[in-house]
Amino acid sequence: MIHTVRFALSALVAVAAFGSVALAQQNHDVMMHIEEVEGRPVPMFFFEPVGLLVQPGDTVTFVAASPHHTATAYHGQHVKTHRVPDGVPPFSSPVVPIGESWSYTFDVPGTYDIWCGPHESYGMAMRIVVGEPGGPAEEPVTEFGPDGVFAIAGVALSQPELASSRIVANGAVSWTEIVGAVLAAGLP
Repeated sequence: MIHTVRFALSALVAVAAFGSVALAQQNHDVMMHIEEVEGRPVPMFFFEPVGLLVQPGDTVTFVAASPHHTATAYHGQHVKTHRVPDGVPPFSSPVVPIGESWSYTFDVPGTYDIWCGPHESYGMAMRIVVGEPGGPAEEPVTEFGPDGVFAIAGVALSQPELASSRIVANGAVSWTEIVGAVLAAGLP
């Protein structure tokens, strides 16, 4: 009887452990877009969603719905303000062709700010919270120059809708929730 109980308990623990591993390793898609805006000479460049909650071990696949995008960490080794958790190495996709994708697995918990190399000045930046908020991206954006969070990208990441607590509460934040503020900030 004792062996049966131990075996059943061991089996239950194994199922729980494997079940949680399977749940923790999910794939999430983030679309990279260019969208025309009526009455404006410059289109909008954005990630959708612009805020995303994932768990450690999850993979995010960045899909180019339009051409010429990257998914690049705000990292000191990219000569940018460091806005990813400490200990995370710099990462960046190559320029992703339309219809193609690039994936990155987020292992270190914390808050990650990400930008598109060709379109940062037009506001193409996003925030990913891995597990729970933490790290340098929790600080307000204060450097809006080329070595910081450049131009309109800083405005996008400063929107209250992209507060990490809101991303955690909602799971994701759509570009449509911040587009009005980004356009009002001076996108031509």
